Amino acid sequence: MEPLEQMVDMTAKLFECDRDEMYSYILRLCKETNDSRKAEAVWTKMQEENVIPRERTLRMVADILRSNGEEVPFEVPETWYAQTQAKQAAKPKSSEAAHNHGAEYQVRIMSLCKKNKAQEAYQLLKDADKKGVDVGLTAYDHVIRGLLSEGSMEDAMAVKNLAEGQMSTFALSDIATSLLIITQSKKGQCADALASFRAMLAQERLPSQLAVTRLVQALGSSGDVEGIRSVESLMKSLGTALNLSSMVFVNNTALAHIKNGDVGSAVELLEEVYTSPGSTSPSMSFVFRKVLEDGNEEAVDKLSAMAERLANHFACYRPASDLFLQLLDMDKMEDAKFMLARCNAVAEQRDVLVSYMAGKAQLPGQVGRIRAPVVDQDFLSAKALYEQMQTEGVPADELSLKRLAVLYRNHGEAAPFPEPPESFRFYAEKLRER
Repeated sequence: MEPLEQMVDMTAKLFECDRDEMYSYILRLCKETNDSRKAEAVWTKMQEENVIPRERTLRMVADILRSNGEEVPFEVPETWYAQTQAKQAAKPKSSEAAHNHGAEYQVRIMSLCKKNKAQEAYQLLKDADKKGVDVGLTAYDHVIRGLLSEGSMEDAMAVKNLAEGQMSTFALSDIATSLLIITQSKKGQCADALASFRAMLAQERLPSQLAVTRLVQALGSSGDVEGIRSVESLMKSLGTALNLSSMVFVNNTALAHIKNGDVGSAVELLEEVYTSPGSTSPSMSFVFRKVLEDGNEEAVDKLSAMAERLANHFACYRPASDLFLQLLDMDKMEDAKFMLARCNAVAEQRDVLVSYMAGKAQLPGQVGRIRAPVVDQDFLSAKALYEQMQTEGVPADELSLKRLAVLYRNHGEAAPFPEPPESFRFYAEKLRER
């Protein structure tokens, strides 16, 4: 119990940490040990932290308290799981053989879902339904989730109809509803995805972070500025941001303006973010990637001019760095060199560049993309960074030392440390195995 509590406390301020999920681990242990006092203390702590609990968490706390004869201090949401149990209790018991047959089907269906064989699970479910075998509504929900995960929305809705035939009040679980929003968003069905999102909130259920992100991205791609504002407003009204960056809304609103041919409004919105007092210089890589992929020359030109203006007049280098790295990713080497020539300070943005290189180091042959246009300017930065690491006592891995040694050698200088003798690939693999 104590290590779990320490883990929950340590992750309190961790970015994108699902607090409800973390607390649920402690509550599961409380349920196993039948510790109602600890469960009540955890519930109090969740309220103090303003954690919005999922229905499963509420039911878990309620079960622990009830099993110890204590009063439940909140209304327990009734689900189709509970309704199913009540319905089954009202029916006369079926034969032991029929029960075992249904359990066998359920195990096979759930196993196929776990193995990402949703179509096979779907066929087995249809077979059970034709034979009148009761596999339990949980199996239906898992098949729906599996089908939605692979984008088979029509089949998923067919399973939903089968489940409603078993229980008219059947409703998709939170996970399944979030997957439905994601699938509808990916298919460009923005109105349906937005309706699913609003219906979920109306039932006081919370969609996943990914579901909200995909919905906002779909609205941005379709040019629906008002739709994005509506989603942002609804999320703010909940009092929780699901650890969503505000740039999810900003970047996609900018893309919506661009989609509508209003590049000026996009530039104005982004400039306001970067020039406002206390700006943390968030990333707008997503915007640059989208306009480059779409080949929107007007948007690329105006956003590039904005990035240069912010760099040269406001000493804000994040947009220029984002554009530079996106050009590298798309093999636009000449454009990247031109960008670097116009904004020399980009080569000095160590945090951004080192983070990019660290990511590329995990992929064979990718580091050369950044090395080619930056090598001359980056040598001095690399030396300074190594000296700073030495001063602060931060150890450098062998792959970094190997690269730095090559930089020294290419510039006719001796490295102040022994060059690691093995190949780049050897040290990259060594890092990957850690």
